[in-house]
Amino acid sequence: MWQGLDVTAVSIIYVQDVANATGTAILETFRFEHSDESLSSLPRENPRAGCMSTTSLEQTTTADKGLGFGDLPLPDTKQPGTSDRLYRIVWRWHFYAGTIIAPALIVVAATGALYIFKDELEAVIYPGVTYVEPAAQRTSYEQQMAAVHTALPAANRTIFLQVFTNPKRATNLVVAGATAQYVYVDPYRGHYLGGIERGGFFDTVLDLHRTLFLGTTGRIIIELTTCWSIVLAATGIYLWWPHKANQLWGVWLPRLRQKPYVVLRDLHAVSGTYVAIVAILIALTGLIYTSTWGRAFKYAGQKTGAYDMFSKSMVCKSPPDAKDLPIDRIIEIAQQKMPGNNLTVWFPRISNGVYLVTANNNRGPQVNEMLFIDRASGEILDDRYVSQTKVVYQLGTWNYSLHVGSIWGLPTKFLWLATCVILMTLPVTGIWMWWQRRPTGSLGFPSRVDARRPRWLVATITATSILLPALGLSVVVWLAGEQLVARLRKQ
Repeated sequence: MWQGLDVTAVSIIYVQDVANATGTAILETFRFEHSDESLSSLPRENPRAGCMSTTSLEQTTTADKGLGFGDLPLPDTKQPGTSDRLYRIVWRWHFYAGTIIAPALIVVAATGALYIFKDELEAVIYPGVTYVEPAAQRTSYEQQMAAVHTALPAANRTIFLQVFTNPKRATNLVVAGATAQYVYVDPYRGHYLGGIERGGFFDTVLDLHRTLFLGTTGRIIIELTTCWSIVLAATGIYLWWPHKANQLWGVWLPRLRQKPYVVLRDLHAVSGTYVAIVAILIALTGLIYTSTWGRAFKYAGQKTGAYDMFSKSMVCKSPPDAKDLPIDRIIEIAQQKMPGNNLTVWFPRISNGVYLVTANNNRGPQVNEMLFIDRASGEILDDRYVSQTKVVYQLGTWNYSLHVGSIWGLPTKFLWLATCVILMTLPVTGIWMWWQRRPTGSLGFPSRVDARRPRWLVATITATSILLPALGLSVVVWLAGEQLVARLRKQ
């Protein structure tokens, strides 16, 4: 919850200069002609055999070694033409993008896989701290808070307290003194169990996931990796897309008894296709935590007032000198109004402020409902469902659950885990395929295709570059570099 509310802050930046630069560069570069290379020199391979890969067999085999899968019959055949040229264009971008972002993608996928099961793994990493043995009776929350302040006298302020429906979960508080830390209390025995300070294992995992330990530079690399992974998934689906939907082997199931290259190709294409949609969803929701999109979403939240409930404290109706209700009574009111939910109780930040209690049930958005409770009278001053909040806040509260796969509990967590594992393997199988099929004495990198790009493709790339500014800038740099290399070759 702490992480979720802290990081739900992004939106799309529309930068006119980037848009103009991207559109101009794409339209200009997509009209080039490469005089020393022509389609006739390229291998005429099946453009729809299916391949979601960071590398492929196209343009990497020599004539004496044969083309495609060698003596293995292809599952479908098609004469080269406009779609063949388009296939080669798409595959070339897929190859280079996948190869360049491979190291960062592997790191992001591995750390993301760990973070999906943060709660479950913390029980292993910190045994006897986050989970307890249930008993017949619970101690009061006042007693539990007293145990924390006795153990940590310097922690003079409670930021929030979490109450879980799972009887094995310890009560979680975030307290602050010189620093903020998560602390846990046995709700049955009232014992202080320990704390997890900032900088713990999962804070380190999260830092690596978001910055690669490289600060701002790392955040830019991660944003580029996130944007290009969306492109990889989309182009991968295009490269895999079969002409015959009823073709089973090599399209829907890998051919595991064929030659090593074919096995690699099928494992890469088939597994990548199955997780492509989830991978795109993870990447899109991850944009909120990147540099450019994060700042933009935060700006949108400020302009729309989506987070005013947190930044602008509501004031109690009770007089300032009225005695506060015990925290147990505040929690009881919230449980009566929002039964069957995990509760997060945010403590007042000003002398006459109110308690903000948010609810979720381990599925769906991070927040289903929120109550604003008068600290002295217990009156519910406001009751909001997430559907009644501003759109930006709704996007933010759904985003974290979608990003880490907790949207439908353990089933989606395991699906997200499988996606992360496959994402770690795709660069490996892709680069392995390229290495096996490269021509003797050459790296076998794909060359540019001498063909005019369809207008719809140029429009799609331009629109995507505007929606994803980091991607757009990298496309401009890439195309400008290609223009420069082409001119130098002509000279």
